[in-house]
Amino acid sequence: MPRSSIALQFRAEAYDHPDGSVDAGTVMTWIDKTAYAAAASWSGADVVASYVGNMHFSHPVPVETRVIVQARVVHTGRTSVHVQTRVVLPESKDADGRSLVSTECVMVYVAVDAGGTPVPVRRWEPSTEEDREHERMAMARQSIRREMEEALVEAPFLGEMTAETVVLRFIASTREVYPGEKVQGGVVMRWIDEAADVCASRWSGLPVVAVFAGGVRFYQPVRVGDLVELEAQLVHTSARSMHVSVRARAGDRREREPRLIAHGLSVMVSTGPDGRAVPVRQWRAATEQDRVLERRALELVGLRNKAAHEWAGRTQA
Repeated sequence: MPRSSIALQFRAEAYDHPDGSVDAGTVMTWIDKTAYAAAASWSGADVVASYVGNMHFSHPVPVETRVIVQARVVHTGRTSVHVQTRVVLPESKDADGRSLVSTECVMVYVAVDAGGTPVPVRRWEPSTEEDREHERMAMARQSIRREMEEALVEAPFLGEMTAETVVLRFIASTREVYPGEKVQGGVVMRWIDEAADVCASRWSGLPVVAVFAGGVRFYQPVRVGDLVELEAQLVHTSARSMHVSVRARAGDRREREPRLIAHGLSVMVSTGPDGRAVPVRQWRAATEQDRVLERRALELVGLRNKAAHEWAGRTQA
């Protein structure tokens, strides 16, 4: 029987994360695994990630502790399933004794047939007032998502910029795949986080962590064996943060022009011994292209704030 909600448990080992906290990329893969399960169960078909909403990492995820990722369907389109997710830390409590929520976001999946063609999905009907409120928020976020996608599409190519830039290239090799040897969306999100990490670390000269990942848009799938190229570029600095735009491309290794597969924006900070963000070296836009992309990045941050409270309330342990 189709399910509209699901929760999965995860745990990260200390030897994989020597600094004591789980990196944002790993958390993103957990979110995708759980949301994928909810979307696939509801649709009764294979699904592929289409869009990832804003993620603000309000609490670090410690290693060697139980983590629960919750996912539930909050809206369906003709071929799409919108899934609200949250990452809960049941062993960490706030002042009122409630489990901390590390982050939350909406994942949008599209149901596809064996050939990758979108197929209709069964409509999800809200049954409670809470369900209806979640669906209203999901529908409202669609317009915000379109604004974010326009901001990304209209931005210049990163190669035209003059700021700190990092390019990573590798062959896609992973067991985390959808049917048809297509790499899972969570893996692509982890790659984007890793590229942003390298770029921000080079600029600051210090270790960094992600505090925000925004509006990841998936354009085409990546298949195992594809040559992947990640281009990360610093586009804005505030007093204590670095905004990094990342474009992911991939294709057959024999092709000279890889296709755009995804784009996202990450906000990174360097932290001191007390865990607080420290001041970072400032970057100033030097060309018109620099200024355009910086403006787009700030627009995305503004849209993030517009949709900041996507899912009110907290989860009880």
